[in-house]
Amino acid sequence: MFTRIGALAVFVTDKERAKEFYTDVLGFEVAADLGPDLCFLKSKSGAIDIYLEGAKRRSDIDAQNSRLSFFLRTESSAAEAFTMLREAGARLLQEAPEAVDDETARFQLIDPDGNIIEVCGAR
Repeated sequence: MFTRIGALAVFVTDKERAKEFYTDVLGFEVAADLGPDLCFLKSKSGAIDIYLEGAKRRSDIDAQNSRLSFFLRTESSAAEAFTMLREAGARLLQEAPEAVDDETARFQLIDPDGNIIEVCGAR
């Protein structure tokens, strides 16, 4: 029935703050900025579309509550992406990437609204 996700909607409290994080820290590019509460972003590869919808209320986030979490694959190794994001000031949840298997590692970071982003890359 479905072939792929058209765009990942990320609800945020402050669109401008989120746009700054997703462009300056994660490297997305603005595809269309449509007013105070809506912005479409594209990965530099063109393979990932994110839509930020602002003016949303933040809910408490903990291990028991539902929340958005999505995976991003890196072009570089997980360790290189981890170092780059740490230097960019990202809020990382691990001290270092964790092995998933012999070839893959992963780590998590949090966007300004508490959405968890999983990053996977080569070990």
